[in-house]
Amino acid sequence: MKANLAQVLDAVSPGAAGCFNTLGLDMALAVLDSADAMGLPVVVGIASRHFDTIRAPLQTPGYLKAIEACGVPAALHLDHAGPHQLDMIRQALDLGFTSIMIDGSALSFEENVAVTAEVVELARPYGAGVEGELGALAGEEGVADTGSEAPDRLPYTDADEAARFVARTGVDALAIAVGTAHGIYVEQPHISLETIGAVAGKVDVPLVMHGATGVSDRAIQDSVRCGIRKINYFSGLLQGGMNRVRAGADSGGNDFLAFSQALAADWRALIQAQMDLYAGARAAA
Repeated sequence: MKANLAQVLDAVSPGAAGCFNTLGLDMALAVLDSADAMGLPVVVGIASRHFDTIRAPLQTPGYLKAIEACGVPAALHLDHAGPHQLDMIRQALDLGFTSIMIDGSALSFEENVAVTAEVVELARPYGAGVEGELGALAGEEGVADTGSEAPDRLPYTDADEAARFVARTGVDALAIAVGTAHGIYVEQPHISLETIGAVAGKVDVPLVMHGATGVSDRAIQDSVRCGIRKINYFSGLLQGGMNRVRAGADSGGNDFLAFSQALAADWRALIQAQMDLYAGARAAA
């Protein structure tokens, strides 16, 4: 069933909701089928860097039909739209996206506040939710072969700044810098649970972790216990997909339908494992 960001995050309490970026309807169906099987709400994402490449305007009606047929709340999310992509944000809202992430984290605090508040105002008439970001993440979003060292030298999100940011922008969720990175880690990241707890104590909106691929189950559990309510996972799906492609190429077969079904099964298994971890993390911790 179609839902906005806030509705999905409300429905998954007390754990965290999974957000899975996708590169087409087959991938989106793997996410939605997994959510249906688990009985858990979910966020289906399309990254801004892929929006034009996968011809999202043509695919969106199929995404929305699949979301409406799903038995659990599901949001269609534009991920990591930058300050220079307001036209894309407007287009996504017109198409029926129910969640927008505006990433102004590379801007000054005041510039980030201004552009994020503008997107919140754009989204309100559509009933769509908005996720903002405060704090820099290492790596390149949407590129699975980006090798990321644990970014312990990057500044973590400041709790007092986060409180001012949320109050001035009206965002529905806030992505924060806690030690994760986009891409595949070359070493285990150090997650600052102190930062998560401090920000959670200062703001009244759900907190978001990006770059979850490769983060240990224990670190996920501890992060949810401290206040994370939405977890973005994508690089692992790309990595798993390419593993299946390589295995198919080595087989020498030409049954593309069987290959597609096997790939979807791989994705469903991975997604369900992540959803189960996120939803049960608070209780497990």
